Amino acid sequence: MGPAMSLYEWLFNPSGLTPHGFCLLWAPGLITLHAASDAIIALAYFSIPLALASFAVQRKDLEYSWIIHLFVAFILACGTTHLMSIVTLWSPAYGIEGIIKAITALLSIATAAILWPLIPKLVALPSASQLKQLNFQLLFKVDEQERTAQLLRESEMHVRQSNTELERRVEERTAELVAANARLSQTLEQRDLLLREVYHRVKNNLQVIDSIVTLQTRRLTDPEAKNALQGLRRRLYALGLVHQQLMGSSNLKTFDVSPFLKELSENIMEGIGGRDISLSVRAIPLDVDLDFAIPLGLLVTELVTNSLKHAFPDGKGKIDVALNRLPDGTLALIVSDDGAGYDILEAAQKDRAAGLGTALIDGLVSQLKATIKVNRINGTTSEILFARDEAA
Repeated sequence: MGPAMSLYEWLFNPSGLTPHGFCLLWAPGLITLHAASDAIIALAYFSIPLALASFAVQRKDLEYSWIIHLFVAFILACGTTHLMSIVTLWSPAYGIEGIIKAITALLSIATAAILWPLIPKLVALPSASQLKQLNFQLLFKVDEQERTAQLLRESEMHVRQSNTELERRVEERTAELVAANARLSQTLEQRDLLLREVYHRVKNNLQVIDSIVTLQTRRLTDPEAKNALQGLRRRLYALGLVHQQLMGSSNLKTFDVSPFLKELSENIMEGIGGRDISLSVRAIPLDVDLDFAIPLGLLVTELVTNSLKHAFPDGKGKIDVALNRLPDGTLALIVSDDGAGYDILEAAQKDRAAGLGTALIDGLVSQLKATIKVNRINGTTSEILFARDEAA
């Protein structure tokens, strides 16, 4: 109750303040003069917005008619301030009077701020004389267009005759193109069928070779020879997977490298197996062809195999395979592990298969016109940057 009364008193009867009539010493003449003047001004202020609003409603076609509504609000606020001047003659309601004046001030500032930039646009609107001149010019153009339409109607018959002949020729040419397109479609279907058959046969032949290598591996007792043949099997799988991806692609020329790298890396992990090592494969969507996919798949095979063989003496760790683009647009293949770190040259001296893998990596990097950088801090990270024309 207390705060509500305080707000009411602040708005309508502030303590210690006197009505405006007190300043006029309650002189009847002055009181009447101020009250009558403010009443007449308020009446005029309330009448003008009504006229403006009526005008805006009747002339909805006017440009920028919304400014009229802003003037209506501004003038109504001005009229209300004069009404409050009458009230404050007898009641010290200066709080509510101040709020109304503040609203009037905001409306006046908004009206002025909007009106000045709008004046050039209002000035640019055509006057009545200009509209009359434009109407005369329009009538002249309409007459000219009617004459032109007559000429067009006369030439339309000639156009129809020419169009009939043209349609006949188009139909003949269309029939020829349809027949040629049918022959081309049949040729393309035969080509696609042949390509799929080639990819299928190559994949099957690689599987036959892999089976022979597997049988030979089982008959060997030399661990070094067995490791070499296992490495050969992983490379054969990479080649076969490329042809399998091409066989399933829509254009038989390219395929998305992302699922290819994931399946390839997971197969290598399963092939070596028996170790507590996690694998992460992240690759951007990228369509690659046969010439790029085969050396890329072999590179991933060698790098992941090297990490599995040499990076984790305790059999625990993580391998990351990533293919992405650097900020300058260069395509980068990064194979990293968090193992103990290893020197591939030292590993090659201990394991001939590792030496073959190193030579193969160098050859593949050279074939792809790429560069390789190896970092052995906190594990081993191999970063291969491909030439832009090769990785496009």
